[in-house]
Amino acid sequence: MDWKQELEDIFLSDSLASRAERENTRFVKFLREVATPALNAVAEEMRRLGRVANVREAPASTILTVYRENGKIEEICYSVARQYVNDGILPRANARVVRMNSRTTTHDEPFRPEGVRYTIDDITQDDVIQSFLSFYRMTKGQ
Repeated sequence: MDWKQELEDIFLSDSLASRAERENTRFVKFLREVATPALNAVAEEMRRLGRVANVREAPASTILTVYRENGKIEEICYSVARQYVNDGILPRANARVVRMNSRTTTHDEPFRPEGVRYTIDDITQDDVIQSFLSFYRMTKGQ
């Protein structure tokens, strides 16, 4: 390898690292400004309706767990986590749903239908809430 190519490779590796850092920073900001406030709002409403609901923040996700029967039985554990895609990081919904018959199912879905292109900036608090609701309906067999 000649020295010019080696120098170019050094510059490219720096720009890739900074791109990854920028994407991670954007995702952390998304969790802080979109996902966590949305799940906190849902948790507050779930508590008003008599459920035990907790939101936990982690570096790569925000998690809402809802319990029935005074916190004894988990109904749903819903999280917004990162998904690496070719051109960056996108949020992805994950859920562990405990149905009324005690059968547990797990789900992992993007915030838009397959084939629909979107960016992290396209996902709103309402999108997160609607995603949660679609999974929460499953706890009732709907």
